[in-house]
Formats: sequence, structure tokens, C-alpha cells
Amino acid sequence: MTASSRKPADVSPALPHGEQPLLSRLLEKCLEEPGGTEESTRTISLVQALLEDASRERASDIHLDPYRGGFQVRFRIDGVVIDTIALKEGDGRRIARACKSLAGLEPAVSRIPQDGRAEVKIGNRLSAVRVSAAPTVAGEKLTLRILETEWNWIRLDQLGLSQPDFDLVRQATRDARGMILLSGPTGSGKTTTLYALLHELRPDNKAIVTLEDPVECILDGITQIQVNPRQGLTFAEGAKGLLRLDPDVILMGEMRDSASARVALDIADTGHVFLSSLHARDAVATITALRNYGLEDFEIAAAVDLIVAQRLVRRLCLKCRKQQAPTAPEIKWLETLQQPIPKKTWHAAGCPECSMTGYRGRVGVFEVWRLHEEDADLILQHADEHTLRRRLRKQGMSTLLEDDLGKVTEGITTLAEMQAVGGFGFYTPGATRTVA
Repeated sequence: MTASSRKPADVSPALPHGEQPLLSRLLEKCLEEPGGTEESTRTISLVQALLEDASRERASDIHLDPYRGGFQVRFRIDGVVIDTIALKEGDGRRIARACKSLAGLEPAVSRIPQDGRAEVKIGNRLSAVRVSAAPTVAGEKLTLRILETEWNWIRLDQLGLSQPDFDLVRQATRDARGMILLSGPTGSGKTTTLYALLHELRPDNKAIVTLEDPVECILDGITQIQVNPRQGLTFAEGAKGLLRLDPDVILMGEMRDSASARVALDIADTGHVFLSSLHARDAVATITALRNYGLEDFEIAAAVDLIVAQRLVRRLCLKCRKQQAPTAPEIKWLETLQQPIPKKTWHAAGCPECSMTGYRGRVGVFEVWRLHEEDADLILQHADEHTLRRRLRKQGMSTLLEDDLGKVTEGITTLAEMQAVGGFGFYTPGATRTVA
């Protein structure tokens, strides 16, 4: 029986983006007759086909979600999780066990969470795959994150910063005098921006040391240290030892608690340039986060130099984007934000180039705050977020909302995408921007 005549009992293809399933290679391998092929060889072929499909579709993550009688394979593409195909339980379990073995995990253990990493060749490129397994009520779930080991440096001008914000950030890297902080939720591109900042700092004959969890990309010319809490190497403990390595610039991947915030402050107080990220909804809320970590106002005012808040939105596909009148929900939303209603705005359409999604790739949306003496004075007075925001609006700082509206106007993204990632409607800016 040939693959074309065999009934598709092993998989159930989902076609969310057109007539061809996203996992065409895996579908082909699942439908092949085993014949004389050893089962282990066939399983390896299934895993390789899955990784090749994910790489071709630019997926950052692969989800193997268990359900009664099978596994649903899902891809995260441009930040959105998309259902692909459903695997029969046998193939799903074989792929899961093979992925765990590949990452050095115990294949037979399924009742506790496990994490591992492996380097694999996908096509002509060497990639790292981080495998996370966790028990669920339906069975063991696996998530595979694909990371490029052959890293090409991301530059500041590739992130999507507006020209004024770009100039402000670049100047801050040239005369940095303390903390440079990136804020935003998980998956908002903070690590990429941190690496772009390192790229700006690297040519200045500086010794750069990083403390990361995990080390996602190996960077030439940078000393990188992997956090290992099981052996006592936490962010806080690791950062204490970094000063003995004679660094000029120190990057701590994430400020997670009061202990790491306190160590970060001590480093900044020594005159070193310190970069890190934390979770906060916008630039001003970063000050509140530092206060919640136990830092005093006088410490924050003295140490923090630059705050960059960001989100990621999907880019419109240039091949099929179109202009048309805004929808009723978009009009209502713009009215809520006290924004003018345009006659036309950009919308996603869909074509083979973007797998019928209307989007291809992502771009950053930013809010850049270089702290000045007046800002420090307000922080010393324990000014709340509303007071700080009012001052920044008067000074003309572009907010996340305004930056995204600008990208909508330029046809880079859409109002629908802006709403999907939260709308940045934490407050209504004083200035208005026409969305065309």
C-alpha cells in the first residue's frame, strides 16, 4: 500500500492556513509504511521531520499536548499558537520519548517536570532545542523551544525603534552610568533587545559578562554564565561573584526578586554598566516594581539611567495587506482611547507568502525613558505612577500606545493586532495621533 492510498489513521491534519498542512514532512513520515525499517529509526525520522517542519514555518516553539487517545501538535508562530495536526497516541508517545532522550531526560519518568537541552542539525543549520516536560491530567506534555546556536547579532536599528527612541537608546549606551532596564511581560522580546544593547557596547573594548537562565544564544566575545539554582548559583549569588571577573558591563538576564534587585543596585553603585530585565507593564511601572523589591527611592533615583518598556506585535504581510474602513469594534475601541477615527486603516488579508495569516514576522513597540534630574526629584518625593506619567507626557515621551498607533499608521501592524496584545490602554495619553 502506498502513502497516497493509505487511510490517514495515524494523523488528523489541521489546515488553518490554507490547503497544505504546516507539518507536511511529519504527515508524510507518519503515513509511510514501516516495512523493514526499525522502529527506532522511524521514530528518529518522525522527530527530524517535526523539527524541519517547525523550522520551515519559523516556529519558535513546538507543543505536544496530550488528550485522550492522542496528541495535538501545535506551533507558536510570530507569538501565536496554531493547531497543526493530531497524532495517534502511539506516534505521539514515541516522539515524546525520543525528544526526552535527545535532551538527556529520563524517558520513562513522566510524573515530575523535567528540562533538558540538545543541539541538533535542522536542514543546514545547527540549532539548540530546549525540551520541557510536565505531567498533566491528560498525560505528559512536552514543549520544544528552537534556538539558533549560529547567532547573528541583532542591531538596534532592526528592533523597530522610532528614530527619536533609537537616538535616545544609542546615546544611553555611549554614556551609560548605571542601570539600563528592559520591562515587559514574558515573550515581549526583552532578551533580544538586551543582546542588541550588548552589540552596541561590545566594540568599545569593554569586558562584558552575563548571567542568564537559560543561556539561549552563545555570543562570541562575551563571557556567559548559566544560572544553576540546584548548585547554589542563583542570579543573586552569581552576580556577587561577577565583579571579581573585572567586567565593564554586566548583564543579568532577569531581576526576579528582592535579593537579585539588591545585588543589581550594589553593582550599579560601583560604577559598572548594568543591564537587566523585569516584569512591568510600562516604563513608569518599572519604578513601582523596584519599590516592591524593597529598593528605596533614593537608591532608585541614583542608580537607574534608562528604562525601555516593550511589547511585540505581528508585522503585516507586505504582499497582501490592504486598507479598508475600520470595523465597528475598532471604532468603539478608538473612541474609548479618545483617538480620532480614520476613514481607512490597514488590515490583514492572507496569501501563500504568509501562510494565509496576513502577518509575517514581528516588530517591537517601545516606550523609552531616559531619567533626568527632574525625574529623580519626583522619585525622591515618592511620586506615584500617575504623577510620573503626567510629567513624561508633558516632556513629549512617546508611550507604548502612541508608538503602536504610529506603526498602524505606517502599515506595519493593525489595530486588531494591537488589541490582541493588550492595547496598551493603561491610561489615555494627553496627545492624540491620527491613525490613517
